[in-house]
Amino acid sequence: MQLPARLRSMRLAAAVTGGAMTAAAAAQEPPFRFEITPYAGYRIGGEFEQSESEDVDANGRGFELHEGNAEGLILDILTSAGNSQWEVLYAHQDTNVETLTSFVGAPELDIDASHLQFGGTYFPEDDSEAIAPFIALTAGLARFEPDLDGLEAENYFSWSLGGGVQLRTNRRIGVRLEARLYGTLIDDDSALFCVVSPEVNSCALFVEGDQLYQFEARVGVVARF
Repeated sequence: MQLPARLRSMRLAAAVTGGAMTAAAAAQEPPFRFEITPYAGYRIGGEFEQSESEDVDANGRGFELHEGNAEGLILDILTSAGNSQWEVLYAHQDTNVETLTSFVGAPELDIDASHLQFGGTYFPEDDSEAIAPFIALTAGLARFEPDLDGLEAENYFSWSLGGGVQLRTNRRIGVRLEARLYGTLIDDDSALFCVVSPEVNSCALFVEGDQLYQFEARVGVVARF
């Protein structure tokens, strides 16, 4: 039996209204506030400039941190501006560095290099649901911890500048592709990773200069909530 024209019109209007309300609700759904990104990367660079002191067995080279795999965790918190985030970064690399030939642990020393930094990210164009470029700037602490008994860790101020894109597969999950430059402020004319005892007085490095640079490329999985 065919419905009266008036009833069909009422049902059509109700369907259209319901669809519009559903679409409006989806459009007005607030964005997720937090993002957690575990990542894996590869880090290169990092050279301590060797001191030219007469008391050091200088050979005209620097002390290079070896390149290798790195990993870390990033926490981002959406700001009220909507196109920026507060960021907490933890980055870690197991590496080693060449030492002075006179050092008790020569020729190389294993080191855990870690960064704990705070800052933010900015999305200059955040109107795409699929891809979002960003830049990031953070600063904090760099810790170089030698893997040898009797040696103390060295802590320095550090900063990092990065950029990349987020590939947003859906609202909850995405991929973060990024390149980041690390800078670490080193005490000028200092001795690093020293063993001092009645039997031994030996340092792994004697350095000068005030900046250590490293570069890292990384990929991470972004979880939003």
